[in-house]
Amino acid sequence: MKRIATVLALALLAAPAAAEDAKQLFGARCAACHGPDGKGQTTMGKKLGAQDLTQVKLSQAEAAKVIENGKGKMTPFKGKLSPEQIDALAKYVAGGLK
Repeated sequence: MKRIATVLALALLAAPAAAEDAKQLFGARCAACHGPDGKGQTTMGKKLGAQDLTQVKLSQAEAAKVIENGKGKMTPFKGKLSPEQIDALAKYVAGGLK
């Protein structure tokens, strides 16, 4: 029983860290086009037609597919990001950048 409580406590502590990691990853990999606020209003974003991620309604699975394979002029990140990083970004995007 003590072991289960320890595992649950560690999982709860890791959740905010994972969200912060996704935010930092978004800043490092996505913000150049989508902007730090996700609205796509950067110079590069406007040039490439980057979507306003605050208005996009994607499931986590749909977001992961776009991140992996790219879409339109968006660079695919499969092989450039780990599956865990893609999942974290997909959850972040699908969750309204939160």
